Amino acid sequence: MALYGENGGFSEENHGTVYHAGNGFYNPYVEPFWKTEKRKIRASGNGIGLAALGYVAISLMASLVFTVFVQFFYPAANIHGLYYVTETTEWLFNLGIYIFSLVVPFGIYSLCIKMPLKVALPFRKAKMDLTIGGIFICLGATVLASYAVSFLQLGLEAVGIGITMPEYEVPETVPGIILYIVNLTLAPAFIEEMVFRGAVMQSLRRFGDIFAIVASALIFGIFHLNLIQMPYAFILGLCIGYFVMRTGSLWVGIIVHFINNSIAVAFEFAYPYMTEDVYYFANSLYNLICVILSVVAIIFVLMKYRDIFRFEPSGNILSPGKRTLYFITAPALILAMAAAVIMTLPYIHFI
Repeated sequence: MALYGENGGFSEENHGTVYHAGNGFYNPYVEPFWKTEKRKIRASGNGIGLAALGYVAISLMASLVFTVFVQFFYPAANIHGLYYVTETTEWLFNLGIYIFSLVVPFGIYSLCIKMPLKVALPFRKAKMDLTIGGIFICLGATVLASYAVSFLQLGLEAVGIGITMPEYEVPETVPGIILYIVNLTLAPAFIEEMVFRGAVMQSLRRFGDIFAIVASALIFGIFHLNLIQMPYAFILGLCIGYFVMRTGSLWVGIIVHFINNSIAVAFEFAYPYMTEDVYYFANSLYNLICVILSVVAIIFVLMKYRDIFRFEPSGNILSPGKRTLYFITAPALILAMAAAVIMTLPYIHFI
């Protein structure tokens, strides 16, 4: 089992004189337990914050990069100062930018803290029954999350504030449609799970599993960059994070993420061919099926794993509140969250 040692990296050797959960092996006479824990939590917050800032920076520069890309590879696409490229090229570029903007900054974060790949990306073989149960429970959580978003929208509209989310023009060509679907389903399922339930959550587990699940879900929610997806992603992130932790594998998160996004894309494609009544009936029926399967899965899991929803004590010195405070007040993370909030402003308007 990999432990987090005094040198700030993951190690299986005893480099100190005393071991303490969350702090690893170190000399307690050099620095008090709580100070070491605070320092490491703050360092993690700064590291994740810098990675998130990298993601935001790359996202903001995407249009500039796209212009340079078109000028270099498609010089003939410049018509009166506007750049016209095929749908395939556009969505292929979007896919590349998306993967690059997440994988590179958070990959550098993982390398800097010397986290082994098998720790950052736990693709272990999980118990089939627990994995399937977790998938159905998480799909039920998507219904809860959608209602939370609806209540948020109604509450904001009551005070004259409207919120929207980014909209994309659906391609018309077959290659463009395929890449569009990949961009919205397969790519997020793998990339976002590897980043948020992988590198981020796994690196924070030394400070307690509950802390790691909540903190990673918070980061996951904030960096969806709009108020509709933020609460939805946070609630779903809590559920996925829990079952990734319980199964010890990212597969449950990848499958849930893929199914959830695929259903959304399917409804998007089907919407033009449905009446409003049929659309809402189909949506309600899907939600009902998810809730029923989720309840059955919860009963099944509780019967087979009676302690499934019980956490072992973290063994950390600092209280959960202080751990959270030191994490979210890391300077780089504050800057990253501020940047994320600013990027949500275009999707907020007064009505």
